[in-house]
Amino acid sequence: MGNLKDKLVKVCLCKGVSRHTIKECISEGAITVDDIAKNTGATTGGCKGRRCKSKIQELIEENK
Repeated sequence: MGNLKDKLVKVCLCKGVSRHTIKECISEGAITVDDIAKNTGATTGGCKGRRCKSKIQELIEENK
């Protein structure tokens, strides 16, 4: 169930990037918010990361 929830929960609302996609990037070696942004487009939408940067950083810390 956790994996399905990860696919449904959007961390970056502006670009529609899911928690699953971000965790996948982390497992493939992304270690910074900028790495995630380059691979997914997260933080590059209308809010420029104001809503999602802290959530992405938390996911990086939790999934190192």
